[in-house]
Amino acid sequence: MNKEGVNVMSNAFYISKLRTTQKVMIFLTAIAIASLVFSRIFFGALGFYWALGVLQVVMTLIHFMVLVRTRNPVYLIPVFMYGFWALTFLPPLENIPGHNAIAIASAVFLAAFIVTLFSKKINWRYREILELAAKPVDDTADGFTSRPFPAGKADFNRRDVIGLARFLMKNVVVYPIIEKDRVVLVIPRYMWSYILFLRQRYDKETYVAFTYSGRINVCIAEMDYKAYKEELTFDQLCASLGDMFKQFLIWYKSGESKKIIGELNSTWRSEA
Repeated sequence: MNKEGVNVMSNAFYISKLRTTQKVMIFLTAIAIASLVFSRIFFGALGFYWALGVLQVVMTLIHFMVLVRTRNPVYLIPVFMYGFWALTFLPPLENIPGHNAIAIASAVFLAAFIVTLFSKKINWRYREILELAAKPVDDTADGFTSRPFPAGKADFNRRDVIGLARFLMKNVVVYPIIEKDRVVLVIPRYMWSYILFLRQRYDKETYVAFTYSGRINVCIAEMDYKAYKEELTFDQLCASLGDMFKQFLIWYKSGESKKIIGELNSTWRSEA
């Protein structure tokens, strides 16, 4: 527990309290691989390179949208990586001037992308948030309830919480929705669905809401609660999530925003 009285996760290795949470992403990846294999078998090498090139174009557009929405320049790396891959693999561009240089550039950006991934500068933060919320909770007395949990009050104004929301969005920690009387920090399982405008409602998502009067409400979605291996005491879990975001707000207001990312990066985990 830190000096503000908030439970902060240590860097010790621990056993994750979550089940596997990225089944949809695994499924989509499998579909992409199957499409490439299908193209190679039924349409030969030309069909394979067409499928691979089109896939790179799609990934370029997706990451360009992430770049625009988050305004985080680190996403230039995947934009250029996938873009150069598209130029490398699309059959009509095979003989364009500088093709070999483009292929080399794609390899350079791949190396940069790998480094960025290992440094966690590009990382969806859904799982880390749930892990941090569950860290101090060991009781399993009471299960899920759909009602929002009142997580107390904090000292902030509208400018403070909107600034925090923008910082967290830049680092794809939350998807903020600014309403008339509050800012809702949505913690979606699939952030890309919000970034790509495929989803806007948050009633079935986990969120932390900061009202301009100073109150904080927490809602943990049933889907996310069921992602835990045990039925953790729900009120304690909500209180822990609220305390976490109170601490994030304190760090943001004091100019120590990097501590937020450091805390999220501290979640060493095991799937055991």
